[in-house]
Amino acid sequence: MRTLPDAVTALLRAADADTLLRDADALADTLADAGWAPDVESGRFSADGWDVVSSAWPPNVSVFRDGDLLDVRRDALSIVATLHAEPHRWVFDTEGPDWSGWSADDPRWDDEPVDWLLWRGQGVVVQLFTAPAMTAGPGTLPPHLHLAIERDDSPSEGLPRDEARDRRVASEGSVVERWFLVGEHDLPDEMLAALEGDPDQRVSAAAVSERHMRAGRFDDPTG
Repeated sequence: MRTLPDAVTALLRAADADTLLRDADALADTLADAGWAPDVESGRFSADGWDVVSSAWPPNVSVFRDGDLLDVRRDALSIVATLHAEPHRWVFDTEGPDWSGWSADDPRWDDEPVDWLLWRGQGVVVQLFTAPAMTAGPGTLPPHLHLAIERDDSPSEGLPRDEARDRRVASEGSVVERWFLVGEHDLPDEMLAALEGDPDQRVSAAAVSERHMRAGRFDDPTG
């Protein structure tokens, strides 16, 4: 079995609705304790070539890793083995082919449609998917895996935007809450502008980065 980075195994150990996914501050603190470093961009963390995209409302984590196809598959299978090693914590399920027992070079990867694997436990749902290189817009997405950790009580359609909550967080929320708020979908431009002037540099830098992404400028967030 391929050895996972410590940050990934620590995240799997902490996958709990009352720990990792309790609220914004718990999410950021747990990721930091597991060895994930926050990026400038709201909700993003990284460790050992792996990336996390997260949100606070409701709290959720998506872990991404890309690279050589066989290495990606081996990492995905190592995640499977880590979760399967704790049957007292996790109940396993899959609707498609059960690739959890395949080898990284098993021909069935190419012959059968690969679907998500799913585990439930600790008040969360863990889903794992892997795919080979594929066309994505004008370019190519490399071989990758996606590990998603969400609260079991989160609505499948997500939470509707809460304007009152957003205003409260922008004015009274913790630094971490304000940092997460910057990346919320459909955040009004005027609220983003206010966060660009936030007294905490982490929040203001994230807001500037978000502004540049909205403008389609990804090269230099200061320009």
